[in-house]
Amino acid sequence: MSRSLQRLRTACACAWIGLVLLWTAGIGLGSDYLSVRGPCGFAFPQDHGLHPGYQTEWWYYTGHLETESGRPFGFQLTFFRRQILPPEARKAWPSHPSSWRTENILMAHAAITDIAEERFYWDEDIARGAAGLAGVQEGDVIKVFLGSWMTTIDASGHHLSAATGAFSLDLRALPRKAPTAHGEGGYSRKGMRPESASCYYSITRFDAAGTLSVKGRSYEVQGTAWMDHEYSTAPLEPSLVGWDWFSLQFADDSELMLYMLRGKDGSESPSSSGTFIPSTGPQQHLKRDDIQVEVIGRWKSPHSGADYPSRWRIRVPLLQLDVAIESQLSDQELRLTRSMRVSYWEGCVKAKGHRAGHIIEGVGYVELTGYATPFDLLGQEPR
Repeated sequence: MSRSLQRLRTACACAWIGLVLLWTAGIGLGSDYLSVRGPCGFAFPQDHGLHPGYQTEWWYYTGHLETESGRPFGFQLTFFRRQILPPEARKAWPSHPSSWRTENILMAHAAITDIAEERFYWDEDIARGAAGLAGVQEGDVIKVFLGSWMTTIDASGHHLSAATGAFSLDLRALPRKAPTAHGEGGYSRKGMRPESASCYYSITRFDAAGTLSVKGRSYEVQGTAWMDHEYSTAPLEPSLVGWDWFSLQFADDSELMLYMLRGKDGSESPSSSGTFIPSTGPQQHLKRDDIQVEVIGRWKSPHSGADYPSRWRIRVPLLQLDVAIESQLSDQELRLTRSMRVSYWEGCVKAKGHRAGHIIEGVGYVELTGYATPFDLLGQEPR
């Protein structure tokens, strides 16, 4: 696709989104969407696919890769689905609607962190979920795609691919663990109201291998990956400004997910929580009072002016866990202008500390939102 055609497609999609959002805001259709109010009853592989009726959904992949010589990279590939018409609106469609008619907008973000060169590359895209531009296809193979960017999920694993002018990735990811449902059977609270919640699960460890390229140079890589899938209708509650999300993979094959919801007054919401996934055995839900997160270093973006945490100390006394977390590159900020008009930090980190008297090390990803501006555009929810 030519750059001029891509710009035209993006401009049309953004203009159309704006019109629809103004229309739906004016007539108050938000209550017509499905809401999450209890355990989600996940069934796989079906729940890797689409959940129509919920206003926002995303498939989120992050991971750490190395070349045979040990050169390290981090990666992110994310697909967002935003439903712009409530389920009841479909009843008013003509019997033979245009191929351009759609209920959904698809957005995608991709990034590569070249740790050795201390460079961060990212890109974004957006399209209507119509006319073959973007969408979610289901069956024996689940395919989430936007243009040439896609993830396919089948019995053999997950296949991730994306290509931009500066970088590309093509990875096969084989799950090492079954999906983990967070909260109460996937019912993940994101605020004080019962409906301020999402259905949320993760695959916390993949073996990943394939190729990536940066500035025209290609590398064979392998490593680990993490996948989040979440869907909801609830916007961020008015008292909240954003969140800090951690996904950590330790060398002993255990994992830790935490999200800390931040209030406008700087406090952490009681709805913050996490999940510990041991190498074997059942997962353990962590409540806000189980988690201690201390910021011990910061980085100020020269681009957006946002002042982000960059080093942390995380303690979970219940697990006898005490680890230091440090970003592997300070500038891993995405400054979006086409798919969303927000800036956020999403980057690879390393961890080292102790658990139950033993040294523990690992890698992970951290997402920081609401530091540049409150992260509420399009009713975005925490992941």
